[in-house]
Amino acid sequence: MKPIENNLTQGSVFQKLWRFTLPFIGANLLQTLYGMVDLYIVGRWATTADVSAVSVAGTVIATFLMLLIGLSVGATVVVGQRFGAGDKESLSPVSATAFTLAWIVGGALMVVVAALSVPVLGWINTPAEAMDGAVAYMRICSVGYVFQSVYNMLSGILRGVGDSRSPLLFVGLSTAFNIAGDILLVGAFGMGAAGAAIATVLAQLLCMVYGILHVKKRGFPFDFRPGSYRLERDDARQLLRVGVPVALQEVLVMFSFILLEGIINRFGLNASAAAGILDKVFLFATIPTAAFNASISAMVAQNVGAGEEKRAVRCLWYGALLSELFAVVFFLLGLLLPGRIVGVFTADGGVVAEGVRYYAGYKYEYLLCSLAFCVNGFINGTGHTRLTLINNIISTYVVRIPLCLLAANVLHAGLYGVGYALPVASLVQVLVGFAFFFSGRWKKKAA
Repeated sequence: MKPIENNLTQGSVFQKLWRFTLPFIGANLLQTLYGMVDLYIVGRWATTADVSAVSVAGTVIATFLMLLIGLSVGATVVVGQRFGAGDKESLSPVSATAFTLAWIVGGALMVVVAALSVPVLGWINTPAEAMDGAVAYMRICSVGYVFQSVYNMLSGILRGVGDSRSPLLFVGLSTAFNIAGDILLVGAFGMGAAGAAIATVLAQLLCMVYGILHVKKRGFPFDFRPGSYRLERDDARQLLRVGVPVALQEVLVMFSFILLEGIINRFGLNASAAAGILDKVFLFATIPTAAFNASISAMVAQNVGAGEEKRAVRCLWYGALLSELFAVVFFLLGLLLPGRIVGVFTADGGVVAEGVRYYAGYKYEYLLCSLAFCVNGFINGTGHTRLTLINNIISTYVVRIPLCLLAANVLHAGLYGVGYALPVASLVQVLVGFAFFFSGRWKKKAA
């Protein structure tokens, strides 16, 4: 069978990066579909209250999921640097520690989220008609954190050793099972939001089990036997040092979206609908950007570990170039056809008009967010994840949210003002990130 390892420190940087990134793009597309499946099928076969329950609770579940994804980035960077340095003997103990942490964190998150489901859903003003369904959905989905924690850690380690294809296979299988489960439990059995949650958790369990069975046949550095799990202090410290800042960063960004949604909702129904539409378009448009962020991190980690600093720099430049090519397409669509883009999703003239106003500044976010993701991916790959955390806190809570409040409460500029506030914040993030890059401080080992 084909081994899982892929040395990213040799060969053409451009070709290696592009081929390594393509499965990331595919996996991100599937994960986007994965998140939409529950909502679509529930909307087709269940009640409006069930749709609201899945939508609201799904946002909360996704926010906490960012903790697990962030921790897996720590595994990618640590494993990648050691693999690049040729230190394969250390991959077994660091993998054992990573998976032990995954079970612990996943289990703890399951308990905490299940316990806090009612107060959290109340805090975000969940409609009374949807509350019971939302609580059920959230509590059932919280069980899946255990499986997602192990799966994400597995994917993080695989990407660290240069394998981006296996995670794509896992997500594809899980998505197909989730769709089938939703059709059966929601459509045939009429179980509503709870049925959608059960289908999702079962799909996550299948994803984890299949992933483990898949890698055990391909020379993976951990055998998953109960007696093999352990916590090595130094490895745990390094994994947490790199992963925790990324995890906090992801959660804080998700929380800022909730705050931003609250600001926009004050502009009225049309503005809220328009922003919701363009946010979904943005999520789709940045699938390649997010893929390059992840692939640059993994490839830079290997090359930094191998002492190939010039090659690591080329990873950033090629990644930024390719990511910007995707971003330019959506920028031009927003520049030339803003009304038609919004009109694809609604025939309401008021919503389309608000969407055009939002797009006036929002379209620049495609270009600047692409650069921000790439430079942050590079910095993460070098292990300096605290810098990306600080950078995101500054751009989000010192710049983006205050500027949006200024546009809303002082300038009374509505979506037009908010649309310009977002790229300004991303510009700050780009400037800080590249200032760190050009300073050369990334070459020093992270403390």
